[in-house]
Amino acid sequence: MKTLAMRAGGTGIGMAVAALFLQGCGGADSGAGLGAAANATLAGATVAVAAPEAQAYPVSGWASQGEGTTGGAGAPASNVYVVRDWAQLKAALANRNSPTYATNPTAAKLEPKIIRIVGTLYGTDIGNGRLADEAYYKSLNATAAKWDWNLYLQSLDTAFMADLNARAAQGDATAIATKSRISALSSARSTLRNIQKEQIQAIVPSNTTIVGIGTNAKLIDGYFSINASKNIIIRNLELEAPLDLTADWNGKEWNARYKAISVVTGKQLWIDHNTLSDGSHFDSAEVVTINGVTSKVQRHDGLIDMEDSTDYVTLSYNVFKNHDKTNMVGGSGDQNGAKEREFNRLTFSNNIWENTTQRAPRARFGRIHVYNNYYKGDTAAQDYKLSYYIGMGAESKILSETNAFEISGPNADASKVVSNLNGYQFKDVGSWINGVPASGAIENAARAALEKNWASASAAAVSSGFTLGPYTNVLGWAPPYSYTPGASFDEVKQHNLAKSGAGKVAIDGATLDVTAGFGLLRSGLTWNRITNKYSASITLTNNSGAAVSGPVQLVLEGLPGGVTLDNASGLRNGSPYVTLKDAAIPAGASVTVPLTYSNPGKLAISYTNSIHIGIF
Repeated sequence: MKTLAMRAGGTGIGMAVAALFLQGCGGADSGAGLGAAANATLAGATVAVAAPEAQAYPVSGWASQGEGTTGGAGAPASNVYVVRDWAQLKAALANRNSPTYATNPTAAKLEPKIIRIVGTLYGTDIGNGRLADEAYYKSLNATAAKWDWNLYLQSLDTAFMADLNARAAQGDATAIATKSRISALSSARSTLRNIQKEQIQAIVPSNTTIVGIGTNAKLIDGYFSINASKNIIIRNLELEAPLDLTADWNGKEWNARYKAISVVTGKQLWIDHNTLSDGSHFDSAEVVTINGVTSKVQRHDGLIDMEDSTDYVTLSYNVFKNHDKTNMVGGSGDQNGAKEREFNRLTFSNNIWENTTQRAPRARFGRIHVYNNYYKGDTAAQDYKLSYYIGMGAESKILSETNAFEISGPNADASKVVSNLNGYQFKDVGSWINGVPASGAIENAARAALEKNWASASAAAVSSGFTLGPYTNVLGWAPPYSYTPGASFDEVKQHNLAKSGAGKVAIDGATLDVTAGFGLLRSGLTWNRITNKYSASITLTNNSGAAVSGPVQLVLEGLPGGVTLDNASGLRNGSPYVTLKDAAIPAGASVTVPLTYSNPGKLAISYTNSIHIGIF
């Protein structure tokens, strides 16, 4: 980077305008480890990938136990990626830039890697500006092409099928052909689902950190799959759950296949500061009537589901909203205690569940700590009507602590906080309902729910082989890590509203140095005799070839002692910075940033500039 010195005298000074087009920060150090800069490609321009800043929210909860959770920490420069589309993400997850990849791609996947997501990624992105849809998937396979959603709905109607069978029995050629098409739907669904899964699934290997850059990194219609992997961090992303094009009706409810994040036998996971939802496709977008029963078609499964001996997991500062079946723990079934009960150690802390119907979380087996979370729901909502929040599943040992439940609508009481799903161990400490201390009421509701469900739970315990007993708040375990319970309903609520979700706070690795993609033009320095202040400006021109999303931060490094940037937005590592704008700066566009200095000693003003996207 270049430096411009401005000498201030006792009178107004006019400086010649100089156009300074800065070089990137990578330079000769670009091949070094994360302590230096690494090179990446951003819309055709080389940008510097700076080392992550100090972690503002260090991993806590169960993910801090066991072997610890570090993700891609220690990744060499070759294994640090900036991705802007689905193909780049999949290549980064495979760690294709690693020197190891050419000879041993399996080993390369397991190396530490850091993946930074810029802008919006679509899981349906098939390149050249095209997005996959049902017609595309069906064009790839003759069996998949036989899927017909409208015909599937008709096949569920008993009156339709009775008439169809009668006509077919009489030799009606059209009815016979229709029955044949219906017979083909099952294999068509299975094939189409597998093709869709292959497209929209991003498999996350061990030792990986995935972090969104800035305030608008998104994943839409794609999902992360963590399967028998460990030591993974996912932060600062907005995830819109993918749509299952072949959702299934079982006679009582709809079932879909895809989660936003699917975890099967995952270990040492930290999922933090993300926002997860159904996106623009609410369940109410499709309403059907089958055999006189009207229902909303659910094309989404869970937002984050964890099963099959998943262990040492922390979900912190996330927002879960506008969704039905939100978080399942131990999703493989009540009969699988042998492989689940010694695992499923999970922490849910400082999250928000807003307009969710159920499973916040629902847990089978394991030791589940749910604390300092904020819940907001309405039992009469048109979309995502609240059923319950915490589900006591088989052999779950749930500690609920200082959670703030804000419930409106009919029966807005403790019965909506906890539901019995064959569990008997539940303890609440210091939680509130609508601002009122409610631990006693919540535990009484847990007891009452078990007693109401006792006959069914007892039968399930015998058939599935899990332990069931009378309600107790004795869990037999306590959190082995340090934490601070919330002090009041309002404190928990306001803290989480301010801090939870994507794009809210400074996140380790969630900024990107884009200096090389900009031209900088500095104005002259002038002195105002009345205010005794010095003023100047810097015009930034986006030469990267693509829009750069905000917030954009202009940093002035190396200002002399005694010189203060009065209009600084804040300090980064002791250097002032100015937040330019939250909106995108289009390719080729320019932004002029005014600067005002206090300089009582009339010192020469010199500094270097760098430009970043993200929150400091």
